[in-house]
Amino acid sequence: MFFPIMRFRIEDKSMEPAFKSGDYVIVNKIFYSFKQPAKGDVIVLKHPIEKKYLMKRIALATNSNEYYVIGDNKNYSQDSRHFGSVKKDLIIGKVWIHFKK
Repeated sequence: MFFPIMRFRIEDKSMEPAFKSGDYVIVNKIFYSFKQPAKGDVIVLKHPIEKKYLMKRIALATNSNEYYVIGDNKNYSQDSRHFGSVKKDLIIGKVWIHFKK
């Protein structure tokens, strides 16, 4: 069964100060079925190499299908500076709701 939303718990410091470790977010998985990801959007994506999820901000669309993503806290973020741009099919969805701990 397909659910259009997912809940994720933030496990690291890569998006501080806006999103802190222990906070939760609700991700809208169908948002990008109707609209292209845009610069500034906060997303959850599959790590392109490891088996884990990441939450990052879109910094740049390199074409209609690839995105350069960064963490707000660059000192603690593994992002496109390490693994390059990511394809749209790795994006789970747009962060929709934020629950602070």
